[in-house]
Amino acid sequence: MNDRALVVGGGIAGLASAIALQRTGREVIVLERAPELRGIGAGISLWPNAVHALRRLGIGGAVESAGAPSHDAALRSWRGSQLGESITAQIPARFGAPLVIVHRARLQAVMRHALGPGAVRLGIECVGVTQGEFEASVRLSPAGVEHAALVIGADGLRSCVRSAVFGDGPPRYAGLTAWRGVVPLDDGLRRRISSGESFGRGSLFGIARLNGSQAYWWASTRRVESDGDEPASEKASLLRAFSGWHAPIPELVAATPPDAIIRTCLYERMPLASLNAGRVALVGDAAHPMLPNLGQGACQAIEDAVVLADELAGTHDVVAALARYSALRARHTAAVVNASKHMSRIAHLQGPLASGLRNGLMRATPSSVSLRRLGPIVGHRA
Repeated sequence: MNDRALVVGGGIAGLASAIALQRTGREVIVLERAPELRGIGAGISLWPNAVHALRRLGIGGAVESAGAPSHDAALRSWRGSQLGESITAQIPARFGAPLVIVHRARLQAVMRHALGPGAVRLGIECVGVTQGEFEASVRLSPAGVEHAALVIGADGLRSCVRSAVFGDGPPRYAGLTAWRGVVPLDDGLRRRISSGESFGRGSLFGIARLNGSQAYWWASTRRVESDGDEPASEKASLLRAFSGWHAPIPELVAATPPDAIIRTCLYERMPLASLNAGRVALVGDAAHPMLPNLGQGACQAIEDAVVLADELAGTHDVVAALARYSALRARHTAAVVNASKHMSRIAHLQGPLASGLRNGLMRATPSSVSLRRLGPIVGHRA
């Protein structure tokens, strides 16, 4: 029997899994349906749990150099008043690693370099997965089959691998639409940028500095599910939605080219009881898609990769190793999915009474309490 691993999907989850599995000595092939890997113009928040995991993968230093540590992020109302103490400066001492903001393209470049040439095959789509006693197989479009000792589904929210193995249906729209963008900063705007998230009634807006003279921003609001408008109209709608918010939020949106604004409807799934079936396992959004309000989507995917490789290291009993991986990750990731959903509900409260009570509770919550609540999530080390 071969000792090869097939990773379906070349996003952050797939690349992290491939790096981790390569470090165990396995041959790893990443199958990605896109004809090229392009870094979409947005940032990623890497909390200490992800930074620790990246260090385990041997690329932590390179990723931290490619990104920028967050020192001063705070929570605010949509008018700009601060909602309690900022905890960002306390994170490195409390959890042993900083909160790092990195452009997705730069993170992807570091990961591709770590894998080396030939590991990623582009323009190959998975259309089915089967398995037997001694191997698993991936059917490809338009034709062909690849065989391996194990298959890792890292193919995102609408995972073909998940559908083939678990068949639990499509994801459900969460009632929220999100936008993201990266914008260059001139001297005047740079001096007035304040990192963090601001909460309104049913909406939020976040800002983070990237390495260099750029800012990454994100926004979300309750909205009916749709494919959106053409870029200029979409930008105009976003400007109207956040026109009365504190500076420099409207300026950041205005400074972003329409084609550089990424619009995404947000979806969710019920957590799976198991993240593997025989020789097939799921990681990242294929396993546990989550709303972005705790910034843990990519972080949990990177943790998945490290735990997966740990359980597979030094063994040929793939089925038992994947079962151990599932036992270690399924309950934890389900808890993070539920915590993210809970935070999303709080962040998007609509009524004036409910949102006012939320803001008051945030102002009254000591930083020590906030850090303690974060501990089981961002302090979790793979």
